[in-house]
Amino acid sequence: MHRVKSKSEKAGSEGGFIYFNALLDLVLVAAVMPLIVVFYIYSGSYMEDLDAGEMEWRLFAAELQSYLTAVDSIEIINGGTGFRVIQAGTEYDIEIYSSLIRKQKFNEGHEIMVTDIIKCNFSIEGQVLKITAIRSNGIEERSEYAITSP
Repeated sequence: MHRVKSKSEKAGSEGGFIYFNALLDLVLVAAVMPLIVVFYIYSGSYMEDLDAGEMEWRLFAAELQSYLTAVDSIEIINGGTGFRVIQAGTEYDIEIYSSLIRKQKFNEGHEIMVTDIIKCNFSIEGQVLKITAIRSNGIEERSEYAITSP
């Protein structure tokens, strides 16, 4: 015949085991909490890098550099809100238009380069093109580009 143990008999024999489990759980939580904080900090910077406006500006900056190499001539147009570059006989106007920066080839049509721009100013100092733009979220972007001649 099997003997049935009462609750008091069970608790007495496993009391230390329950305390040890709780202590082990506490150590595991204490070890994982710093990892959660580190993950949270890095996820913030990762999400910053995925910002569409930031990525769009980086692509614009990379594309714009190709229009400033082997330049025949360059001039500021529209009172500093754009510039005209002639490269290998092809004329490009890059200027602010409404809330975007656009590119025109021979003043026909336009290709959107950057969107959500409130204000943009272009200036040339020596062989350097300087751009200051304010995006719709209030972030100011500044870039400088070397102008090279053929």
